[in-house]
Amino acid sequence: MQKKVQNIPDTMPATWQDCFNYSVRYVRFTNSTIQAVIHFRGKLDAVRLAWAVKLSVDAEPVLSFKFIERDDRPFWQRLTGQDSISWCGLEEVPDREKAVKGFLLEELDMDNDSQVFARVFRCGEQDTLCIKLNHACCDGGSAKAYLRLLAGLYTQLGRDPAFLPEPNVSGIREQAPIFNALGIKSSESAPDPETIGFAAPMPEPTWAFPRQQPGNSYQYESAGIAISRISSLDFQSISAYARGHGVTINDMLLTAFFRALFGTLKPVSGIPKEIPFSVDLRRYLPEGTRTAISNLSALECISISRINDEPFSDTLERVKSIMTGIKSQHPGVRSAISCELPVRTRFADVLEMIKQMMKKILKDGKCSPMLTNFGIISLSPLLFEETVAEDVYMVAPFFYAPAFLLGASTYNGVFTLTAGYYEPATGGKDVARLLEMVADELISCCGL
Repeated sequence: MQKKVQNIPDTMPATWQDCFNYSVRYVRFTNSTIQAVIHFRGKLDAVRLAWAVKLSVDAEPVLSFKFIERDDRPFWQRLTGQDSISWCGLEEVPDREKAVKGFLLEELDMDNDSQVFARVFRCGEQDTLCIKLNHACCDGGSAKAYLRLLAGLYTQLGRDPAFLPEPNVSGIREQAPIFNALGIKSSESAPDPETIGFAAPMPEPTWAFPRQQPGNSYQYESAGIAISRISSLDFQSISAYARGHGVTINDMLLTAFFRALFGTLKPVSGIPKEIPFSVDLRRYLPEGTRTAISNLSALECISISRINDEPFSDTLERVKSIMTGIKSQHPGVRSAISCELPVRTRFADVLEMIKQMMKKILKDGKCSPMLTNFGIISLSPLLFEETVAEDVYMVAPFFYAPAFLLGASTYNGVFTLTAGYYEPATGGKDVARLLEMVADELISCCGL
């Protein structure tokens, strides 16, 4: 029998972002799940992969913990009975795409399972690995790191079946080191929470993705997902266009998203509309800083108004100008500081604030459409020993109406857009059409 990894604590503190991402389960806001789909050119060793997943939660202990609610300070507690957990199942399927979609629509059991769940779908001679991660302990940056960790463990086990990883118990999970790196003392810099309120510094939402009226019952809600992909050849042209105009892919994506929303919602011209977008705060840590699987991200927001018949290049110039200003002021930091404020209150108070936030969203029917760009998943091909991951994409959390989140990721030059939703409050055809509009805006700007 293999030796067990030692030196894993029984508990660890929960951060503010952990608390927030966990608590939204009570207000029907999001499924709080980040997912990944990895297509391979060949077959994996299913037994070795299952062991690699098991070792991954030893390497990053929070993934094998359970969130414990407590008023003074919630915490993570290690799950018992881990030897009986099926860490990665294998299913032989005739239709890979159908099987993958079914997996993506499944709910993660956040009460009884570990914070990571994996399954391999084998179709003929090719395998597809699907992974779910609980957003309560993990953001997009950590999700990408997890894929690299798992690939490395699988590869290492091929060389040494007795390999055991060192538990990452000292990696950063709190925001404090980020503030320290910037010379900010968060507790002194942050205003009184009664003065700024829970949502500051985000602006009040002024619009929302189209919402159908589902009636008084949610019993018929069903999850759905829309996926749109841009080929590597087209994405090369988009990247060249971005370089030629001195902008980033994220600037391009924000521009396309705004234009697609303007075309869908047709807001009044001249009145600014906002899109909050995620920012990875790890950028502010000194190079070489060791982080753990964690939530170290925040929100920033950009607002522009609709101009009738405006060409893409002009909208892009407006976005570029605003983003230049945002980038010069440590994007995400103000949001991160304000998010530290609820730590001063009891967990029950944080939960009540979240409930009030959702109550207002439902009453007003407005919730700013959001964007999370995972960026490049891996600069080099993900290798599970000699088995190459030829296609990989991330899936952002699903949101309940009127909230909406567009996710984006890039791997091997292929650009993928995803959006998860719940019908009938959000129409699947509306979501699919919006994603196609975003893709069309990006492609057509290059004259393709």
